Amino acid sequence: MLHGQHQWPYDCSTLLKAYTNHTDEELFALLCRGEKDAFAELYSRYRGRIYAYALRMLGDRERANDIFQETFLRIYQQCTNSQRTVANVSAYIFTTARNLCLNAIRDQKPTTAVEDYHQVVYQPNHENIELAELVKTALELLPTSHREAFVLREYDGLSYQEISEVTGQSLASVKIHIFRAKEKLRKILAPYLEENTEESRRKAK
Repeated sequence: MLHGQHQWPYDCSTLLKAYTNHTDEELFALLCRGEKDAFAELYSRYRGRIYAYALRMLGDRERANDIFQETFLRIYQQCTNSQRTVANVSAYIFTTARNLCLNAIRDQKPTTAVEDYHQVVYQPNHENIELAELVKTALELLPTSHREAFVLREYDGLSYQEISEVTGQSLASVKIHIFRAKEKLRKILAPYLEENTEESRRKAK
């Protein structure tokens, strides 16, 4: 396994400009035909989203980095010079990452460590660190099926249909998982939000 966050033994500086206008599916087809430079563009498009997804699912940067790298290694190894065809490359990549995350979750030991997963999305300031850590802890309290559906929808921007394809669940199940995840998060975060709202009102007087 490679070491170091977001490292990859592929020099993306060699990316050919011609590939940037291709769709994901076109890039995948080119990779399967042996055009390895197409992989650099796919990697560039998805590296941030896949690492962020793994980090939110696992709550640990080192393990998320391992999953992130293993995801792209598998895709590269399975698709280079193969006859594989994929209709939805985004769903294919997230499904690969999801399966690796679920395996890691099954194998992981209970932990109470708090990781600054929010740094993947933005650089926190003093005021929002507490809330970001609370959200991260709240996500960990959700059942895995609820957490992954919520993360894929709210953080990765996948449609309900895409989430259904990634998880292998029906559209109805996906919507229920997301609804229940939001309900649970509201209950967990409510005391904190109410406290801050009251404090803001006092300061405004």
